[in-house]
Formats: sequence, structure tokens, C-alpha cells
Amino acid sequence: MAAIYSGIHLKLKNPRTPWSDKLKLARFAWISTQCLLPNKEQVLFDWTSHVLTGFYNKKIEVPPEVVEGLWTYLDDILHSRKLHNVLSQGKTISLRLTVAQMINDRILEYSTGPTSVSFHTVLSCCHGILTSPVLSVAYTAKYELLVELLTRLCGLSSMQLRQQKYEEPLSLKVFEVLLVVLSTYLTVQKQQANSNRVFSQVTAHLLHPLLLLRHLLNTRVWTEKDDIKIRQNLSKEIRNKVDAVLQSALFIPDHLQSFKDEVLPSEVESRTKKSQTGKGLQGPVSIILSKLCVQGANEEEEALFYAVKSNSLALLFKFALDSFCKGGENKQVIFHLMTKLIVALGFTDELDSDEKFSPSNWGIALLALENLINTGLAGDIYNVAADRIKHGEVQFNFYRKLARLLFNNTQMGIPAWYRCLRTLLALNHHILEPDLDELLSGVWVDADNMELRVRKAREALVSAVLQTYGKLRQLPKLIEELLDVVCRPAADEWRPALLNETIQKTLSQCLLDNPPSQNLEICWLILNQMQCYLLPHIQDETSDLALKLFSVSLLLYAVLFSFKTLDNSTPVPIVKQTQNLMTEILKVVEDLLKQNLVTKGVWREKLQDVTLLLTHTWVEVDTLFQIHCPNKYTSPAASQSGALVDKALTLRDMDSPLGQLLQKLLALHKLKIRLLKSSTVTSDASTMKELAQFILNRQELSITLDGDQIWDFQFCSVNTNTYKAANWFLVTSNLPLIAPYLEPKDTSDFAECMLQSLLKSLDASGSNLDNTGISVSLISRQLLESPVLCELPEIFSAVMKCIIKAFFGPLDLHMQLISPSFLLETPCGEMVGVEDGETGMTPPLNRLKAIGQEMFDSVKMRSSIPLSKTQVDQLLQLLKITSVLNGYAMSPEDYSELFLCLFTLTSCVVQCDESVNVPASVALLKELFSVMASLLLVKNSQTLLKVVHGSNLLEATMTSLFSQSSKGLFKDVDGPTWLSFLQSVQDFIQSLIQLLIDRKSSMSLNLEKFTSFMVESNIAAGVLAVDTGDICLLQLHLATLSILCKEMIPTLGKNKQLDQTLTHLLEKATSVMEPAILAVLMGKGSSLLRQSFSVEVVTVMIRSELARASNSEDDGLEKISRMAFYRSFYQQILKELFPSPRPMDFLISSVNYLSAFYTAVDKTKAADLEEVHIGILQSIYALLSGTWMSLSDVKELEGPVKELLNQLVSNCSQEQFHLLLLMLREGLVPAKIEGGHSTEVLSAVTFIKLLSCCLFPEHCSKAFWLITPQIISTLIFVIKESSKLPSLTRALTLPTLEALTSLLWQGKTQISNPHHVIVVLGALQFVPLDSHSMEDYHAAFEAIHEALFAIIHCYPQVMLKASPAFLNCFYRLVSSVMHAGRQRSDSDRASEKDRENLLKCARLVERMYTHIANAAENFTVLSSFMVAQYVSQLQRVTLQPEIKSHLTEGVYCILDHCVEQDIKFLNTTLQMGVKEVFNELYNSYTLYHKTQRQGEEKYTV
Repeated sequence: MAAIYSGIHLKLKNPRTPWSDKLKLARFAWISTQCLLPNKEQVLFDWTSHVLTGFYNKKIEVPPEVVEGLWTYLDDILHSRKLHNVLSQGKTISLRLTVAQMINDRILEYSTGPTSVSFHTVLSCCHGILTSPVLSVAYTAKYELLVELLTRLCGLSSMQLRQQKYEEPLSLKVFEVLLVVLSTYLTVQKQQANSNRVFSQVTAHLLHPLLLLRHLLNTRVWTEKDDIKIRQNLSKEIRNKVDAVLQSALFIPDHLQSFKDEVLPSEVESRTKKSQTGKGLQGPVSIILSKLCVQGANEEEEALFYAVKSNSLALLFKFALDSFCKGGENKQVIFHLMTKLIVALGFTDELDSDEKFSPSNWGIALLALENLINTGLAGDIYNVAADRIKHGEVQFNFYRKLARLLFNNTQMGIPAWYRCLRTLLALNHHILEPDLDELLSGVWVDADNMELRVRKAREALVSAVLQTYGKLRQLPKLIEELLDVVCRPAADEWRPALLNETIQKTLSQCLLDNPPSQNLEICWLILNQMQCYLLPHIQDETSDLALKLFSVSLLLYAVLFSFKTLDNSTPVPIVKQTQNLMTEILKVVEDLLKQNLVTKGVWREKLQDVTLLLTHTWVEVDTLFQIHCPNKYTSPAASQSGALVDKALTLRDMDSPLGQLLQKLLALHKLKIRLLKSSTVTSDASTMKELAQFILNRQELSITLDGDQIWDFQFCSVNTNTYKAANWFLVTSNLPLIAPYLEPKDTSDFAECMLQSLLKSLDASGSNLDNTGISVSLISRQLLESPVLCELPEIFSAVMKCIIKAFFGPLDLHMQLISPSFLLETPCGEMVGVEDGETGMTPPLNRLKAIGQEMFDSVKMRSSIPLSKTQVDQLLQLLKITSVLNGYAMSPEDYSELFLCLFTLTSCVVQCDESVNVPASVALLKELFSVMASLLLVKNSQTLLKVVHGSNLLEATMTSLFSQSSKGLFKDVDGPTWLSFLQSVQDFIQSLIQLLIDRKSSMSLNLEKFTSFMVESNIAAGVLAVDTGDICLLQLHLATLSILCKEMIPTLGKNKQLDQTLTHLLEKATSVMEPAILAVLMGKGSSLLRQSFSVEVVTVMIRSELARASNSEDDGLEKISRMAFYRSFYQQILKELFPSPRPMDFLISSVNYLSAFYTAVDKTKAADLEEVHIGILQSIYALLSGTWMSLSDVKELEGPVKELLNQLVSNCSQEQFHLLLLMLREGLVPAKIEGGHSTEVLSAVTFIKLLSCCLFPEHCSKAFWLITPQIISTLIFVIKESSKLPSLTRALTLPTLEALTSLLWQGKTQISNPHHVIVVLGALQFVPLDSHSMEDYHAAFEAIHEALFAIIHCYPQVMLKASPAFLNCFYRLVSSVMHAGRQRSDSDRASEKDRENLLKCARLVERMYTHIANAAENFTVLSSFMVAQYVSQLQRVTLQPEIKSHLTEGVYCILDHCVEQDIKFLNTTLQMGVKEVFNELYNSYTLYHKTQRQGEEKYTV
């Protein structure tokens, strides 16, 4: 047969053979083992490349489809397994260079237009060649050919990236091949011996294409259409490869001399050129810059190329810095290189903007400039002293020119402009000091751009200026310059606030760290400016002057309130200087208060603000000094201070919102002073009331408050809009001071205002108060939730009365008919403790009893209140506010009235108009029941039973619900809504029954009465349900009866007489539940309820009968009379439990039912007990093995299943236990993991975990712990196998580790062989800690930690042998959390949830360090080793502060056990960088932790 195919080579060369046949023959020859050709693979490669080369050189005519086929054929053989095998055998196959050139040409052809062949195939061929070490020689042997390929692929990729506006998706293949080409090129480039040649090739052909590609990848706005591989992986890898190519080609040590020759000044250059051999590069910087300055074909391309150049300059400078400035050398070369790069942005040599420079480029240019000088700052290339002494301040002069460039071309709307100035300031404050007035004017005083990003950059610059001058102790000089700028004539009257929140915080911090003498000097400067330049011209009545005076006054206020107050330890000279200052300020204040302000306008308004602000500042500071420094400080106006405040309060016609706020602050100050005097004079009491009412100002409260306007706590931002928030903050924050002096009308108005602001912040959808910042609504919500309101009973009561009134506000007319007593108000004098002579009850209690009776009457009469959609929404909002109220702080009367109010709404609010849909009505009822249920849990709930009888309340509840059901309210409700509503009703009934039981008084009577009512109504409901099909009515009965039985069961066994009553009631209730549940299950409305409801009801029935039987004197056998019904239910549950997915609530209720049923079977000594035992076990095991069960489902089921298993194994026989072990053995087969049956293994693992916590009979317990070592070995093998598959880490590996940990905890007295514990440490090494999800990482981390904790806590004898293995496992956790907790860039910042999970891991490490320290006798030798491991890892990463603090606290505990010899050992053996980290750690330990511990030990017995 071989002879038949031996002529293929001739046929391929024969010109008469059709091209299609030749292609078929070539394919056949490649795949056939019967075709024998000498060197067949090489022959076929040569033939294919010859044909394709001839076609493209136009020497051969080939049909287009054959050309396409030839490329496909070449691609197939390049990627074939056969070729791989041939090459792996060492056989050499060469590829012609013409093929590589042909591929390059096709890429160029595709870049200019469509090609004749599939471009994807061409790229695939290129990929196949480059990924084969043998075939890639076609490119690697000829460096220029590879450069050409890379250039063309970069151009193609850039073209695709630039076409984003055409919405064409990127080609994944292009970028995959590009990455392969870059990797190949980088390898070849590093192998080149001639670095000059590499530099020339890269700058001539690759520099601009690579930088353009990098820029486009960085700036692309990625969309969902872009392939995720390109977006997440390829783009990053390509950028990294580009960086490596450029750095290794342009900036290598061999080129340093060439860079020196070009950039250093002539006098330095002449000294370095003496040894020059002439072999270096000529002008490398000029060559690079010339290649970056590419002219665009149009304006759009011109802008793109300028952006590429600007972004690339900073990148290239970083490369140069990393390469040439290692160890702090060549800083002058780097600086001069930086100057050339900055000039290349489009500036002249003297750093003026070039004529050709486009103003639109300023944004990009400033960003590049910022990056360049920031890189220089980080590289520490500017040494102020060295620059001045050695280099004639060449760097300083350059930076000064740069500063002048920025100030001559101010770009106030660009954040980078501010950041550039901030960097120059960080380099040397003298750079900006000559332009300080210009800086303060443009950036601080007269800044007019309020856009958020610009404002943040501006505030950061101003803060940096303050901090710099603060550190230099030159704040007075800065403030003096600032005052000159402020008082200079302004361009316009409007100026921004001088001290916003950020700047004021920075100033305050600087003043705290500043010497007191300098702070006083600043105050004198401000005061002199006011006295010399502003106040003498006050009569000119110019608004500009008033605004300047206001700004200066604000500055004085900020300074005085920021530095440390005087105290008895303050030096006397400082106290005297302060007294002199306060005296001068007092004179200014008195002069201002004497001014007769007649003219209205901005001047008068601002002058009043200044007067009040300075008065407020002076009296507050003076009082503070008197309180804290009474022995040295004497007030300049000890007797006049009160008169000063009184005079300021007499200023009338206050138009300014700030003035009104300041007057209230002064009134508050006066109130505080009087409180300090603790006088009881009647005139003082009346004065206090006047002051409190002035601060509250009911007239202002009556104005509608804007709940959303935010105030930032700054006086300068108080205006007409923010005044409401500022005033409300002042009132609420000082409420404990003014509340005792308010009249009832005042408190009522305050409460009404507070409620209105809360209501405005809630919309109909139920969104909560989530405003950021201080607004009226947020303040009200914080006050509502705070304990402050609870401690002010009058205010709290007023708020409650407003809420109750608001509930009935829209319903006054209807309430007048239903419950007129609600609308009656008890006179204030009768509210407290005044008893009625005839009844012996207080009037409020009489009123509440009347309300209760009217409420019951309305229920009997089936009264109803129609509601609109708006009213329903208002009621829902009020309920949300009510749910936040603290029930424990309510007075008995308010509590009872609120409860009766809600109950009345529940019983009467049924009828809604057409605008209200049924779910909204049911949602309103649900919220009402939920709020009432929560109210019944507080201590005041007992007072409710003094107003109404408990059984009447229960009956009224059910009567109103039955009435609403009969009116069709629940007819069209969907299943989930109905279930949720039923649950809220059950919660309410449960709370009310529990209240009756806890009270004990008349408990039997109330329960008997309510049970009889429910049984009678249930019989009637059953008949009605059959006639009308109203299943909802029956479901209400069942829900109520089940909760009634559930609450009566725990009460049994406390009293014999009571037990007789309760067993009778249980029998009475369960007798009607069976027909009702059958009617529900067979009824049409059963679809409204999930199966879980029915199961829960029948479970309650079983437990009721079990409780009744256990408390019966007779044999319990005959007391469980419905076993046939329960058995049928049991069989149905077994059928439906596991074959297919079921809701979780059904599964939980079913497991609970099986537990109750098994108890009943055991109690009745049924013959099939053994069968039931086995059936339940197998069903639960099959349920947990279900493929549809997720890990979270299994976790949720663990609690109920654990209780059931404990019940099953507590008295199981040997045969039953043996069957259980066989079942586990069948499931615990590691081979099932590979077979895809991991859920079966998980089921067995879960069973083992739960069984380890169960109480076995003695014979079973011995058997279980005897085979535990085999179980441990199998579980370890499961961990090893499952850890190989990342998808099973969370699903199987961690549950198995948890089962192991549970065995270790429970077996601490049973597992005696240390080997069985040590092997667990080995298994921990297999648990993966490299999950991409932080949630999965935390789960694995915690599981490993808990296993280690179990070992160190339960097996101290093991630690004597296994401490190194233990520490290896623990160090894995330490290094892992340090790697995950390293500081990241803003773009790589983790979410809040991920940060919290990481913080939990850090806390676990700290906790384990503490446990290791407590077991120090096992780790004495290894303490220094643990510290060395930690500092070695710490030296490699920069940790997030919160992570580092936890780890450091843990290591401190280990250092406690390091003796002096250990410290010397560490200092000797650690490497240089690590030793510095250790010394820093040990110093902080000595300073903070060690002294604290020694102090604690001093007082320890």
C-alpha cells in the first residue's frame, strides 16, 4: 500500500494536477500513516510555503478558495498533535523566512483594508509558529523581521482600539497574538549583544506604536461588548510587556554615559567626556523626544498624539529613575533629564508657554507635569543643601520657573494645577514663598470654582500650606500674609467662605500643635488688622468692608476656639498676654455694640453678624478660661459679662439667619451660666423660661422645615436655606438644658415639628432616612433613635401624643362616630395621680377604659373606616416611625393609648377605595400587627390588662379578622403576601397569649374563654368554607389555634389544677384542627399557603397530644388518638421530601414533624418503630445527598437535623447503629468526588459532623469513637481530593474540615493517640487559601483557624511533639492575611464587605497569637522564630493600618515571652532590611505594650 501513495510528491509538483486535488492530497499525506515520503513534514511545509509565496509574488496563479484552503491547511498542521509529537521527538523542521514575511505582509494588508483570506487564520498561523520553539526561529533568527511583526500588530491593535465610537467589538485573537509576539520579542531583545542596535531599532520602529497602544489600553472605556479576557487579563499583561520592552531597550546602565553627555551642563560635560571612546549613543534623549513628537493628520489625531506624548513622558522618566538612580546615584542626571521632558510638553527653555501650544492641552499637560514632579519627589532627587552648595541652586531656580509658569497661566478649573503647586510646596516651601500672596489670593481667598473635584484639590493645597507653615513654626507669617490678601480691595463683592469645614479642621490641628505664644501672636495680628484697617472705616457703610470684617472675625473665632485653653499649669506670662488680648477684644465688642445701625442692607446685616459673632466668641472663651484657670486668669469683665450678652440680645430687626442663630447661642450661654449658679429665685426661673422659649422660638417651628437641606456646621455657610438645619441642630443638641423650662405648648410644637420633618423624609415606597450630612430630617431621626429622647419624659410623651394624633388626623369625622373618647383630651391638671372619688381611678385610666369599650363595641358592630391611597401611605409612614420608638420609655398612659389607637385601626380600617389595591391594604394590616406585637414585649404591656381584658382583646382581634375575611379583603391576595400576613398575626397572638400567661392572674379563665370562642367559630367557619369556598377563614383559625396550643404546651407541669384545665383545652383545640386542616388541603385556596404551613400545624397537633399524654395519670397510649392521621401525613412527607427541589421552609418544618412523629411512635410503642427509625434516617440522608441542595441549604438544615439525629441515636440499638455506619461508609468514598457525586460525600460529612455532637448510648459511643481514627483518615483523604478542584473548596473541602474540627472538639477525652491529631495538621496544608472571592477566602481562613484552635485548646500533649507543624500551618495564615491586607491603589481598592472580611481574618490571627502565648511552655524555643517569620514577611509588604494594628497586637503577646537572649539572637541573625523592621516593632512594643503590661501585673495578685 505504501507504494501506491509514494507518488504524491510528484503529483503535488505536477502543473496538470488541479489545485483542489493538490490540496486534498496534501491533507491526506499529512494525516495518513501509509503515505511514505522522505522527511514528509518538511516536504509538506516547503510545498505550502512555496505555493503561497509564488501566489503573493504573482508567479503562480491560484484560485482564491485554494489560497484560503492553503492557509487553513498550514494552520491545521501548525496546531496538530502530530507536529507536536514529531518535534518532541527531537526532529528538526525548518520554516522558510518567506512565510514569516508573508504573514507580516498580510497583517499590513489587513490594517489598510479587507484581505482575500481569513485574517483569523493568518493570526492563528502566526500564533502557532511563535509558540513552537523550533518553528519560531523563522522570526527570532532575523531580529528586524520580528520588529516589523510587532510594529504592524501594534498598529492593528491601536486601530481597533481607536474605533470605539463605531461600536465594533475588539478581536480577541489579535490581542492574544500580540501578547505572544511581545513575549517573544522581549526574550530576543534581552539576548541581543549590541544594546545600541536595540536602542536604534526600538526608537526607529517601536517607540511610538508601543506608547500609542499603551495609552489606548489605559484610556479605553471598556464596555460589555469587549471580551472579558481582553478587559481583565490581556490588557494588563500587554501593558506590563510594553513597559519591560521599553525599559530594557532605552534605559540600561550601558546607556547612562550617553545620557550624561547629553543632559548635563557644558562645564560638567567637559569633565565627563575625557574618557569617552565614541562608541556610545549620540543624543538619546533628543532621539526619544523626536519620535514622540509626531504630527497628526487632523485636529483629533493631533490631540491624541499630544496625549500619548504627555502620558509617555512621565512613564519614561520613571523608567530612567528606576534604572539610573539605584542607591541614590546620578540624581543630577535624572533632574536634567526631567527638565528636558518637562520642556517637551510644549514649553520654552525658560518655561514659558510656546506659541504653538494649544490652550486645550493644559489639562493633559498639567497631569503629565504632576506625574513628572511627583516621581522626582518620590525618587528624592532634590536635596536642598546639596543643590545650594554643590550646584548653585540649579534645581531651585528651575522649580521657581515652574512655579511662575503655573501662576502666569492659572488654570483654576483643573485639579492637577493645584496638585502641581502642592508637590512644589512639598519639595521646598521657599519655591512658592515669593508668590505666597498670589497663592493665597488665587487658591484660598478669591477662589471661585466650586466644582467638587476642583474644590477637593484646592482644599488639599490650602491644608498642605497650613501644615507646612505649622511645622516650620511660621503660622503667624502665613496668617499675616492672609490678612493682607483678605483686606486688599476685591475684584467683586462676592467671595467664597474663608474657612470651610476641611480647611478649618486643618487649621485647628495646626494650632493645637503650635506654641501658645505663636497662637496669641496670630490673634494679635487679626485684632490689629481689625482695629487699624477695618473698624476705623466702619461708618463708610460699604458692603465690601463689612464682608472683609466678617471674614476676619470668623478667622479670629476659629483661632480662639482651636488652640488649647488656659489652665492652672499654663505659664503666667501666657496668661497675662491672654488677659491683655481678651481686654482688647472686649473693647472692640463694646464699640461694635454701641454702633447705631440705621441703614438697611448687606452692610448692616454683616455688621450685626460680626458684632454677635465676636460677642459669642468673647463670652464663650472668657467663661472657659474662668472655669479651667480660676487661679491665674481674671476676666476683664467679670461683672459686665451678663450685661454684654443682654445688650447683644437686645439687637432687633435681625434679618440675617446667622445673626438669629448667634443670638440663640448667646441666650444658651446665659442659660448655662445661670444653671451653674444653681439659684432657686423665682425671677431666675421665669428668666430661664424666657431664655428657653427664645431658643426654641415656636414661631420659627411653625414654619415648614426643609428636611433635605444640609448644613456643614460652619457659621459662614448659614444662610436662608441652611438656617433651618442649623437652628434645629442647636435646639435638639441642647434639648436636655432647655426642656425643663418649656411650657406644654412649646413641647407640643416641638414634637409636631419633629414628626413633620420625619414624615417628609419618608416616601411612599418606604425608603428610610439615609441622608448624609446634617439635615433637619437626619437630626430628627437620630434624636428619635437616641437615648436622649427617652430621658426627657415630657418631650417623649409629646412626640407620642403627636403620633397618636397623626394616626387619626385624616379620620377625625369617622373616629367621632367610632370612638369619641379618643378625641377628648384630659385637662393637664388631672393627668398625674388625681383619683376619682367614686371609682378610685385616675381620669386618664377612665378615659382609656372608655376607649377600650368603644373599641370592642365597634368590632361587634363591624364598623369600618374608608381609606384612600394617600391615607394608607401616610399610615404606613407613621407606623415606620412608631416602630423606632423605645417602648420601655413610654409612660403607662401613653403606651396604652398608642396600643388602643393601633388596635382600633386594625379592627376598623378595612374598606379602601378603588385607588388602593388589595396588597397595600393587607400590608397596612400586617404592619399594624407587627408594631403591636413588638409593643407587647416591653414591661409596660402589663398595664394594658388594667384597661381591657386579655380574652376580650383576643376575641376582638379574631372577630375583626373574620369580619375582614368575610368582606373579601383576603380573596385576591397572593401566596407570599398572605403567608407574611399570617405570620404577623401569629406573632401578635403569641405575644398577647404570652402576656396573659406571664401575668398569671385569671390566666385559666382567659385561655378557656378564648379557646371556647375559637372552637365555636371554627365549627361555623368550616361550614362557611364548604358553602362559600373561603379557605382563608379556615387558615386564620388554624394559624391561631396552632399558636394557642404552642403557647399552652410549655405551661404544663407547673400546677396540677392548671394542668387539668390546659389538657382539656388542648384536647378541645386539637379536636377541631384535624377536619380544618383536611378542608384546607382539599380546598381551592390551599395554593395560597405553602406546604410548610400545614406541616407546622400538624406538628403542633402531635406535640399537643404528646404534652397532654405526658401529663396524664393514665397510660399515654390511648391519649394519642389520631395516629392514623399522623401516619398518613408522615408517609406523604417521606414521598415529597427529597425527589426534587423543595422550599427551605417546607424542609425545615418536615424535619421538625419527623422529630415529633418519631416521639409519638416511640410513646405509643408502635410495632413499626424500627421501620420508622430506618425510614427517617434514610430519608434525611437522601435529602442531604440531593444534587439540588446547595451548601447554604445544608447549613440551614443542620440545626433541625441535629435535633432529629440526637433523638434517633439517643436510644438506638446496635443493629440500627450498625446500619447507620454502613450508610456513612457507602457515602464517604473519595472516589465519588472525581465521579461528580460530591453531594453524596457532603451528606456523609454532614452526618459525621452532627453525629459527633449527639449523645449515644454507651455501647454505641464506644463503637463510634473506636472507629473515629478511620473516619479522620477518610476525611483527610476527602480534603486532599476535593482541594484539587477549586469549585469544591467551599462546597466540600471546608465542610469536611469543619467535621474534622467537630470530631476534635468532641473527642478530646476519647482520642488518645497523638498521631491522629497530628495528621490533621498535615491536612490543613491542602486547604486552598487563594480564592478570588474574599468571602470564600474568609471562610477557608476561619475553618483552618478553628481547627488549629481546637488542637491547641484540647490537645496540649500533642503540642509537645507537633509545635513546628502547628506553627507552619499558622504561619500560612499569617503570610496569607499579610498578602491580602497589603495597601492597594485606588483602582484596586476592595469593597467595604471585603475589607470587613479581611479585618475578621486579622482578628483571628491576633486571637491565635494570644492562645499561643497562653500555651507558652510548648513554644518557648520557637518564640523568636515566630517573630522572625512575621518581620520577614512585614518587610516585603506595606500593610493597611487596621490590619497591621491587629497583627502587631498579636506579635506583642509573643514578644512577651522573648527573653533578652532571644532579642540579641534576632538582632544578630536578621538581614539588614528585616532588622530595621524588627527594631521598629520592638521599640513600639517597649514603648506601648510592655509598660502597659507591667503596670497591669503590678496590681495582679
